[in-house]
Order: sequence, then structure tokens, then C-alpha cells
Amino acid sequence: MAQPKAKTTLKSQVATLPREPGVYLFKDDKGRVIYVGKAKALRTRVQSYLREGGDGRHQIQFLLARAVELDYMVTDTEQEALILENNLIKKHRPRYNIFLKDDKTYVNVRLNTDHPFPRFTVVRRPRKDKAKYFGPYASAGSVRATLRMLGRVFPMRTCSDAELKNRSRPCLYYHINRCPAPCVGLVDEQAYKDTVARASMFLKGRGDDLIKSLKDKMDLEAAERRYEDAARTRDQLMALQRTVEKQRITSPQEAERDVFGVYREKERMVIQALYVRDWQLSDGNSYYFDNATLTTSAHLSSFLNQYYQTGAAVPAEVVVSEEVEDKRILEKYLKMRRESRVRIILPKRGERRHMVELAVKNARTAFEDRGRSDRFKEALEELQDLLELASFPRRIECFDVSNLQGRHAVASRVAFVGGEPAKTLYRHYRVRSVEGSDDYAMMAEVLERRLARGIKEGDLPDLLMVDGGKGQLNVALKVLDRLGIEDLGVLGIAKVKEKGKRRVRGKERIFMTHLPEPLLLEGDSAALHLLQRVRDEAHRFAIAYHKKVRSREFGASIVDEIPGVGKVLAQRLLGAFGSVNGLRAARVAELSSIQGVSPGLAVRIKEFLEHRS
Repeated sequence: MAQPKAKTTLKSQVATLPREPGVYLFKDDKGRVIYVGKAKALRTRVQSYLREGGDGRHQIQFLLARAVELDYMVTDTEQEALILENNLIKKHRPRYNIFLKDDKTYVNVRLNTDHPFPRFTVVRRPRKDKAKYFGPYASAGSVRATLRMLGRVFPMRTCSDAELKNRSRPCLYYHINRCPAPCVGLVDEQAYKDTVARASMFLKGRGDDLIKSLKDKMDLEAAERRYEDAARTRDQLMALQRTVEKQRITSPQEAERDVFGVYREKERMVIQALYVRDWQLSDGNSYYFDNATLTTSAHLSSFLNQYYQTGAAVPAEVVVSEEVEDKRILEKYLKMRRESRVRIILPKRGERRHMVELAVKNARTAFEDRGRSDRFKEALEELQDLLELASFPRRIECFDVSNLQGRHAVASRVAFVGGEPAKTLYRHYRVRSVEGSDDYAMMAEVLERRLARGIKEGDLPDLLMVDGGKGQLNVALKVLDRLGIEDLGVLGIAKVKEKGKRRVRGKERIFMTHLPEPLLLEGDSAALHLLQRVRDEAHRFAIAYHKKVRSREFGASIVDEIPGVGKVLAQRLLGAFGSVNGLRAARVAELSSIQGVSPGLAVRIKEFLEHRS
């Protein structure tokens, strides 16, 4: 609880509070605001914090232990207090309030229906005007991609009103069939609005209705022998069917609805938002909080207040997975925003309950994903500290070479970004210039090729690893010096060997330039486990490629012996059938289908391979 002197000061301040709506602010001994709350009656609400047992929320004791001063602001109504609370939370970011950091993660699509030739635009905040709004959507990129798709299916203008007014001839979009050129009168107003209406049906989630109307339109055009029009409608129909098939999460109830599911463990909490518009789940977004010290009910109320005050479209229903503190006030505020009734619903059964469970499931998944990400971040921070790296090792690349007595020499590169494999950045290398079994020269060739290209493209890792000890580390350092690369973390990693050269599982030696002796990593170190994963993945990737190359070259050598088959045709056959065994299993007709293989040669290939089996 608060210190006796501080508590006495707070009690004397509370005694002077008015019994009117408003906002109260608790401050610490340095004058910083640590909590902002709203109240219907200021004195009654704040007194509940200070009476014996508090207001029933055990977390309040942590707040009061730091509170030494109280400030307040009176408002005329509870709705004004709600708005003011949100503004003060944004301004002060108090420790004991959750704060919606990113209030621009969603966008809306606006249709300016007042214009004779309306167009769709992407906006952050809906305005109180006569336009139609679709959304909200979590990703501006995906929304713009959807509008581009609609523009291909339903040609509409994208130019500004000023451009439309001042054009004297059609632009490029007309010539590529992306705009009907209303700017120069090549389409009448009604035909254009029909096109916009169809696009609007899609954005409302009424894809099935749109498909039905297009089918009817195509049938009518075909019956009237307008075959070119029917073909265009058919193309629209096929494009839409492919898109609609990707949007099959539906709600049987016609409603505009935002669904919020909460998953929480101690002070970490995720709120998952799902947006239902015209029967369909249109989008979703996850919000993460690491300072949820009060009740879930209080935090959910604060979140909804901030969320809808940042410009999100207000639906007819707000469906939640937990009780919401000050539900009645929030409903009144949302009604004022929407200009019609808004209900906040905690469903017990039925379709709404199913949607809430889906939101909670997504919140839990997001929570677990964030947890994994946090653990990787801790491992990377430990690694940076342990190895005294100049920069945070967000991207780690590890190289390994593999050969058999100098033959079939290959190398691998694996990349880990943020502690997780980034498989799109994996690469294989064939060693080109090294004769014999010289692992150091092989590593030097591969590193030089990779790093030289990285300099040219501005694409270098934060930490470079080589599978090997001091010798391989020195190779890497010479390549860096030759290329003039500075401030790049580089290390070699090798397993500890005991007597008899037996490698010890779970013990690794790390070689770096600034370490006089190799650093021994063992036990449960998160940094050790991460480095082991990266090195083992590089080794696996190199061995797998080496086996593939060996198998392919062995197969090619056999196929090369077939009379009438040269090296080019041998590679073509192995590429088509995958291996000698695949080639052996192929029928004569399949062999003769390959370019350069006549029916007679196909028979000879078949007989040769059967004889050599």
C-alpha cells in the first residue's frame, strides 16, 4: 500500500473531490502520471481505492504503493470523461494503463457516392460525410492489392477529381482496359455506377450474390448474341470465383460486428480483433500488451475506448470474450459515434459464441508466437553480450563445406533472422576453383563469392559463422580483410574433443579474434542452443546437397555410357526422371517423349539400363 504519509495526503485530496463526472490521475513521487481513470462521480470512485480492502481489485495495491499525489479534471458528462481519459493516456502513457501504441494498423476503403463517377480510395479515418466506407482492414497493402484486382475485373477510374476534370484524352489505363475513360465521355454515368455497384458488392462480402448476378448477365448477353460482351463477363466471373473461394469464413447472421477475444498470462495480454461485415469475416488484427497489471475487464474497457477513438468504424455489435468495465458508458459513446444503437455483447452460446472462441484461439496463437519471438530475442541479446558484438545479431549466416576426398565439393549457407530459420535465404554453392581436398581454400572461395556480392547489393549479415575452428576463422578474416569489410562479427564454432578425438555432445568452442582462448559454451545457455541450431542446420544442408550432387554425377556417368547419349542428353534424361532408378522404371514411350530421344534410342536406353541393373 501507499506509505502512511502519502496515503494521508491522498485521503485529504480525495475529500475535496467533487461528485461529478471526470478523470483522475495518480502520480508518483517524481510527478509522473502512473494511472488515468474515469468516473461518473470522482469522489466516490477514488475513495473506493483508499478504503480498507480497496475496490476489490488486488492489483490496485501495486498502484497505490507508488501513488503519492492525485490530480483530476471535471467534465460535463461521462462520455466527455471517456474521451478525455483516452487523450490523457496517449499523452502520459501511464505505467498502469494499457496503451494502444499503433493506432494506424487498420485502414478503410472510401467510396465518394456524391460524385457522378465515384472512385475507391484508401483512408485511415472515416469522416462524417455521405461517402460509403468498407472495412476496417488490418493491412493497407492487401487492401490496395484487392482494389487492383477489382480494377482489372471492373474497370473504374483511379485518378483524382482534378485530373478527371482537366483531361482532354484518355490516359494509359483506358488503353490497357483498366478504366472506361469517363473523363472524355466514353462511358455513360449509369453504366459506370453499375460497375461500381458490383465492385461494392464484393467489398461488402457479397461475393456469391455478385457471382450469381454476373452469371445472369452473361446468360442474357449470350441469348442476345452479344458474344464479345458475354466473353468479357465470363472473364470477370472466373476471376471473381477464384478470389471468392479464398474468403469462405462466413457468419450466418447479417450483421456488422467487431469481435474481440482476450488471452492473458500474468501481465502479458493479447487482444485479437476480428471484423465481420455482411456475413463474412473480412479481416483481423492482434494487439500486444506487456503491462496488464489491472483486471482484464478494466483493460478491455480501456482498449475499446482507445480503439474506437482512433478512427475505427463503429459496427452495430461489439462482441467480447470478457466482461467490459463501464459497458453502459461505452455503449452510449459508440451510439453517439455511429448515430444509431450499438450493443456490447458477451455471448454465452450460438454463432456469436463461436466467433468469440475463434478470436480467443487466434489471440492465444499470437501470444505463443510472440513468446517464441521474445525467447529468441533474449537468446540474441545474450549472444551479443557474451561475444561482445558491436551490433545486434538479427541476421546470422553460417557456412559449411562438404566433399569426399576433394571430390564433389560443395558448400552451404543458411540464414537465421530474429533467431528463426529464413529458408528463402538458404543457398548451395558448387566449389569451382579448388583442386584436391583443401577445406580452407573451399571456404575462402565460397565466402569471397558471397561477401563480394553482398557488398555490391548492400546485403551483409550481422554475424558470420563458419563451421570449424581457428583455421576456418582465419580464412574468414582474410576474406573480410581482402574485401575491406569492417565491423562484421565473425566466429568459428567447433565441438569440444576429448581424448581419442571423440566429440562431446553439448559442448562447443567459439573462436573469435578478440578472444585469446576459445570460449567454451556448455549447459543450458540460450545462446549456445541458438548457435548449435544454426551450425547443425548448415551441416545438414551441406550434406544433403553433397549427396544429391554425388548421386546425380554418379547417375550421369552411367547414362553417359549409353551409345548415342551425350552429356547434354544425359543431364536432360536425369532431370526429367530424377535418377537412374527413375530412368530405369520409365517406359519406352516416356523415354521417346524427351527431346533428342528417338523411338530407336529409347529402346536402346531401356535395354542398356536393364542389362546394367
